Order: sequence, then structure tokens, then C-alpha cells
Amino acid sequence: MTVPVVWDMGGIMFRYFTEVLLEEGAERGWALDGTPLGPTGPVPDPDYELMQEGGIDEPRYREIVVERLHAAGVDGDPTRSIDWPRHRRPATWDAIHRLHAAGHRQAVLTNDASRWLGPRWWQTWRFGTWFDALVDVDEVGVRKPAPAPYLCAAKALEADPGSCLFIDDMPVNCRGAEAVGMASLWFDVRDPDGSVHRLLDRLGL
Repeated sequence: MTVPVVWDMGGIMFRYFTEVLLEEGAERGWALDGTPLGPTGPVPDPDYELMQEGGIDEPRYREIVVERLHAAGVDGDPTRSIDWPRHRRPATWDAIHRLHAAGHRQAVLTNDASRWLGPRWWQTWRFGTWFDALVDVDEVGVRKPAPAPYLCAAKALEADPGSCLFIDDMPVNCRGAEAVGMASLWFDVRDPDGSVHRLLDRLGL
């Protein structure tokens, strides 16, 4: 039996932005050893954990990261120059291709892609052909974990919410999906390959 799958994008299809910044910082000699930077940073990041549980939203967390970079002597906003196609997660894209080949309908449901990729990114997104629907909350009017984005994604897939599996790297968003009847799978960005393995195992692939 095929399952309609609804994917979050950031951290799952592409590396989390703080992972990219840490790599860039190492290349450029930024002094970030004591700077909290997301789930894979050198020290614990309480604001990342707060965001995971819904205490702050993702745009505010991004602002906090940029403020920390400034305090460490990094000028400007390096988050704006990330070349996302270079930072795809190969295991995730392999899974997307396998799900497609197995007949699973797939949708993207994202809170923040417009901030990273520009307005109406979905009209020209080079990876969009792998998906049956692309839903950005800018078009919905409210962010996950509000019910409307999940319901819009299910409608775009012509599926009942109760038949869908939702994948996100934030527990608060997984709980939002569960509140409208979707099953959820939390994607651990610290263990992306393991997360993909759990997904494929769950779908019998």
C-alpha cells in the first residue's frame, strides 16, 4: 500500500543552515569554538532547543544566529549567500527517488523556503518535478504547527490527512501534524542517514 508523504525541506532535504555555517567558518577561520550554533555546533544551543519545542519561531532563531556571528566578528549575514543545491542530503534524495518509483505521492510543506529561496520559489524550483505538490505557508497565511498548512498539503495530494506521513526536523511541527490526524516521523539532523533508514523501514522499502 502506498502512503502519501509530506516532507519538510530545511534540515531534511538540505543540510541545516548552521551546519553549513560551521563548515564555512572552518574554511574562513571564524572563531566559533564557544559559539552555540545549532544541533551540530561546538557547544549546546539552548535557543535551537527552544525553537524545536515552539518557544521561538525559525525566523527569530535565524536572527539569533546572525547576532552570535556578529559577536564573534563575522560581518554581514552569511546565511543569505548559501548555495543550497550544493548542500543536498544524498540519503534523503535517494529516499525521495525510491518513494517516487514505488508510487508514493509526495508533497513539500515548508515554513521558510521563501526566506531562503525567494518569493514564489516553487514556480521555478529545479527539484519540484519529484513532487506532486509544493505548499509554502506564505500561500496559506499561517505557519506550522497551525492545522491549516497540513490540511492544505493533504488536499493538494488529494489524500485524507489520516493516510499521510509527515516528516519534519522539529518535534513541535510533528505534533502539529499529529493534531490533524497525520502520522509523523521526526528527522534527527544529527543522524540524517539513520533518520532516512527509519523512514524507509517504516514504508517497507
